[in-house]
Amino acid sequence: MTALLTVTGTVGIREKAEVPADAVLSIKLVSNDGEVLAGTALAAQPETTPFELVVDAVLAPKPEQLRLWAMLRTDDGVWGTPELVTVRDEVWLTRVDR
Repeated sequence: MTALLTVTGTVGIREKAEVPADAVLSIKLVSNDGEVLAGTALAAQPETTPFELVVDAVLAPKPEQLRLWAMLRTDDGVWGTPELVTVRDEVWLTRVDR
């Protein structure tokens, strides 16, 4: 049986901004050397969007070194993590298209 590593949390926007109903949130789990290990695209929710990423534990022998990248694109702008962030329960996005 393959051991799986599951990373869960929520993603939200730091500043006051209305998230349109058709906004898409992309989130990726990235290894220390920059390899994308897991990713998903979700319909963004108005406040925070829960996420779950699952990866083969063999690909992540040091889970404390994993990083997250997230991006929310809307007609009104783009929010994201300008740099990779450490894995945490809450990921907050900032506007990146000014």
